Amino acid sequence: MADLSLRVHDVFFSNPVLTAAGPNVGTAARMHDAVAGGAGGIVTKTVSVVPAKDPRPTIRKASCGGLLNCETWAETPVEEYLEAYRDIKRAGVPLIVSVGYTPDDVRTLGRLLEKEVGPDIIEFSTHYTGKSIDPLLDVARALREAVSVPVWMKISPNTPDIEELAVRAADIVDGFVAINSFGPALDFDIDTAKPPLGSTYGQGWLSGPPIRPIALRIVYQIASVQPKPVIGVGGVYTGRDALQFLMAGASLVQICSAAIQHGPGIYGKVAREIGEWLDSSGYASIEDVRGLYMRNVMARNARPGAE
Repeated sequence: MADLSLRVHDVFFSNPVLTAAGPNVGTAARMHDAVAGGAGGIVTKTVSVVPAKDPRPTIRKASCGGLLNCETWAETPVEEYLEAYRDIKRAGVPLIVSVGYTPDDVRTLGRLLEKEVGPDIIEFSTHYTGKSIDPLLDVARALREAVSVPVWMKISPNTPDIEELAVRAADIVDGFVAINSFGPALDFDIDTAKPPLGSTYGQGWLSGPPIRPIALRIVYQIASVQPKPVIGVGGVYTGRDALQFLMAGASLVQICSAAIQHGPGIYGKVAREIGEWLDSSGYASIEDVRGLYMRNVMARNARPGAE
């Protein structure tokens, strides 16, 4: 039986399939359901200093099996999550708390969380911090200086120069998460011709299978230009999807949309499918296939006459 366990920053993960920050882990019950469903680690819904006030409705089905949402961050104050975070820690599953968005926000949240909870890792979202690299690095520095635990930067697909950001941020953060949902995007039913979401004109952020090729490309780019771990997220619904990310250079994967659509059992299902494929293909562990696509690309490009 293939070994699905691995260590990232010396944190032990029983399998590489984690939750992703989103409504799938928006309550204590959903986090516990994810643990019971086989998640190898819990990434929480993003919290900020001021709770969000999202328009309703916030999420709808979109084209090509995806989801469209206008959610921002948690509408619950961070203080109300603290006991739930402690429960996850007591369950023995790695806890990664997601925070945002300004330098002052992440500095305040990081200090509070490290004091009150002691998360294994803190992830910060760059979704609403803009596209320029320097402000993103300012947020990274603020969090890095405030906490002693590893820090992950979650990358927006709208970032203009992914590779430059990865190279410069690698001196500050301990890992990268790629990618956040893509957008703004618009989709609606022609039979009603009405906005599907409560946002200004029905626009939202696209997630699920439609963005997987974009996420794979960005994971590959980040993994190829710097040495820190990359966590792949965006349209993981099956073990084969997860393996694509691992082969592109990811160390772990995260799931959100598939859990919303199919329930918390999806985490364990994807992990089992990874193991079954590894067994049937003659691989003994995750490490045997991690970066396989990248190595094949490099080998091809190293051959004389390769384009």
